[in-house]
Amino acid sequence: MVDTVSDATALQTFDREIEQYSIQGHWKMELPKNMEPRSKLRPMVWHWAMLREQLMRAGDVIGVEEAGRRTIQLLNPGLQRKFTTHTLQMALQLVLPGEIASAHRHNMAAIRFIVEGKGAFTTVQGDRFLMEPGDLILTPNWTWHDHINETNDPIIWIDGLDVPFAMAMDVTFIEEYERRQQSVQRVLRSSEDSVVAAGGSPWYYKWRDTEQNLRQLMDRSARAGADLVLEYKSKDGGPTLPTISCGLHMLCPGERTKARRRTSVSIFHVVRGRGKTVVNDVALEWGRGDCFVVPNWT
Repeated sequence: MVDTVSDATALQTFDREIEQYSIQGHWKMELPKNMEPRSKLRPMVWHWAMLREQLMRAGDVIGVEEAGRRTIQLLNPGLQRKFTTHTLQMALQLVLPGEIASAHRHNMAAIRFIVEGKGAFTTVQGDRFLMEPGDLILTPNWTWHDHINETNDPIIWIDGLDVPFAMAMDVTFIEEYERRQQSVQRVLRSSEDSVVAAGGSPWYYKWRDTEQNLRQLMDRSARAGADLVLEYKSKDGGPTLPTISCGLHMLCPGERTKARRRTSVSIFHVVRGRGKTVVNDVALEWGRGDCFVVPNWT
């Protein structure tokens, strides 16, 4: 016969003794038999009217030089740390007429999607990109970048960064440029100029071209009942940036997509139109300019 009581006592003694070496047995780990992601994120929607109002208020109370970057961060109450998701941070940035958001670089990758205003510029590694609504501008990690608004109107864009991911890896760096602005080598205003700098990957996607491509996709795919999703790809066919994938999703009038779930988290910004997204049993009503989060594995 096996003395299970003695065996259990011996195991408990063993577990206590090896703690002094900062080790433990696998049997001490509390793991479910059937594992799957259990996201702490909450399905969230932030409405454009509120976001814009608070962003413009920020423009009244703090200057861009004092703020560094005048952004309103979207925070998910399901997280202990103040981020939009556990891997991505989303914010709205405002640059007022005549302002310069000074040059710096960091090893967090970033995207800019222009929401309102036109005629301002973002400079990345010496290439200056014209900013117009719907344009997507990439700031790969460790590239110098600054923003300038020489127009008479404010400009607003979405900032998306992998800050939470980089912080979880404990590999965050940031460095200020020696001057407020970097030297400009080229001024780029069209998608034809988009293949630039390191590796020849595109960093600049003009809205007029991407929308045209999306509508061409709609013409080819609508009859097949396929989802109309146009992805921004890197030169090698991979994601937009190594840690961030961007795309455009078009819904036809009256369309209802099938339920699905993914291990990746998604943050959406509504370019135009209105509709509803159901996340588990939570219905998110959205319209133009709104932003919302779909947690992973929901």
